[in-house]
Amino acid sequence: MRQSTIKIFAGSSLVFVFAVALAVFWYVTQVEGGSAKKAKVAIPADQVIASIRTAIAAKPGNLLGVEVENEGGKTVCEVEILIPDGKTYEVEVDVASNTLVEVELEDDDHEKEDNKDAKTDKADKP
Repeated sequence: MRQSTIKIFAGSSLVFVFAVALAVFWYVTQVEGGSAKKAKVAIPADQVIASIRTAIAAKPGNLLGVEVENEGGKTVCEVEILIPDGKTYEVEVDVASNTLVEVELEDDDHEKEDNKDAKTDKADKP
C-alpha cells in the first residue's frame, strides 16, 4: 500500500512539474508576441530598395546596413545611415506604406567609454 502511494505521488509530481513548465513556456511566448523562435522576415528586393531610398531622403548619408524585422505586426526596414558629420542614425521605414516610422540617433557608448579611458590615461601620467 505504501509503495503505490509513493508511485502515485511521484507520478502526480511529474505531471505537475510538466504542467508548470508548459504554462511558463506559453506565458513567455505570449509576452514576446508569438513563437519562441523568431520568425524570419523576407521581402522583395524592390521593397528593400524603396525603404532605403525613403530612409536616405529623411537622413542623407551613406548606408551602413539594413535589417528587416516584424514589429507589432508590421514589417519594417531598419536602415542604418552614417551622415557627413560622423553621426549614425537608425531610420525605421514601414515596408507596406513606405513611410517613416522613426528616426533615431545611435548612441556610441563604447566610443564614449574609449574617450573616457584615454582622458583617464592622460591624467594618470606624470
